[in-house]
Amino acid sequence: MYLNVIGRFSQALLKGDKSVRVMRSLLASQQTFVDRLVQLMKAVQRESGNRKKKTERLQALLADNEKVNLCEIDPIPLPLEPSVRIRGIVPDTATLFKSALMPAKLIFKAEDGAMYPVIFKHGDDLRQDQLILQIISLMDKLLRKENLDLKLTPYKVLATSTKHGFMQFVQSVPVAEVLATEGNIQSFFRKHAPSEKGPYGISPEVMDTYVKSCAGYCVITYILGVGDRHLDNLLLTKTGKLFHIDFGYILGRDPKPLPPPMKLSKEMVEGMGGMQSEQYQEFRKQCYTAFLHLRSPILNGTFTEYSVSSPSQVQDKFRLDLSDEEAVHYMQSLIDESVGALFAAVVEQIHKFAQVCVSAGV
Repeated sequence: MYLNVIGRFSQALLKGDKSVRVMRSLLASQQTFVDRLVQLMKAVQRESGNRKKKTERLQALLADNEKVNLCEIDPIPLPLEPSVRIRGIVPDTATLFKSALMPAKLIFKAEDGAMYPVIFKHGDDLRQDQLILQIISLMDKLLRKENLDLKLTPYKVLATSTKHGFMQFVQSVPVAEVLATEGNIQSFFRKHAPSEKGPYGISPEVMDTYVKSCAGYCVITYILGVGDRHLDNLLLTKTGKLFHIDFGYILGRDPKPLPPPMKLSKEMVEGMGGMQSEQYQEFRKQCYTAFLHLRSPILNGTFTEYSVSSPSQVQDKFRLDLSDEEAVHYMQSLIDESVGALFAAVVEQIHKFAQVCVSAGV
């Protein structure tokens, strides 16, 4: 069905004026570029050996422009970000991430001389990630419209098929890695954003960003029923932003037993200064405010179609049967339940042990 639609669209463009035919040519060039990229990733995946060996193979193939033709190309719009026109990939900067599918981090040369890092995944269906991130982006706009900026990071995702696609690269570190290398989240912030006058020796702006982003993602991932949450798919930036990645489980689905309502680990709370801190109280306040603002468009009828057609799992999370005051109390109970979830902490340790085994090749 999709091929039929794209074929009719291509034929319609062919009958247009010169500017429309140029657009068709660019779309064809983008498709050719993606096809070459897929063939490249398949060749790398066939390479025997560890991640280092595969990375060397990736760089070698990219450097062979006559064979692969991805290093130097005529300028085309980057599929993920069409406003950026790219001239190719920088071969010696290409790397592979530590994961089962080993997605590639590729540095694109933009026409204006800038470098644009992108993640390309092969062997994964990114359509669900793309949908969830579009919803997060919409929620961010709704909250900003109410003058509530929760420092969210709705990075861009473009599924180019059911098996591959692009993701925007955001310079960040998994919370699990932060804890392993720095001991705790506050040490990470003190290292990258120290301040004598700030709370706990951390820049006030960075701490404020951390508190707000924690609140935003706690509420949004609760509403969307995002599952399989662990400290490897929570990322942290040097500027204080915490954000989620990997949305393979949504609408209440979760491979882990008895998940808490929201991902709020003791390490995240300790990053705010603990449960008695001013920052933790501000976090709770931001959660209540965000929840009320996100309920508002449905309660006042702005999103009537959405409230009728949305999956019941999402609609139920808004608790439209409650008054605003009752909704705040409800959110309070969810936060308390999540931060005190002992079983979730046990599951986190099991996940951590499994990751160590994978890294060791056990």
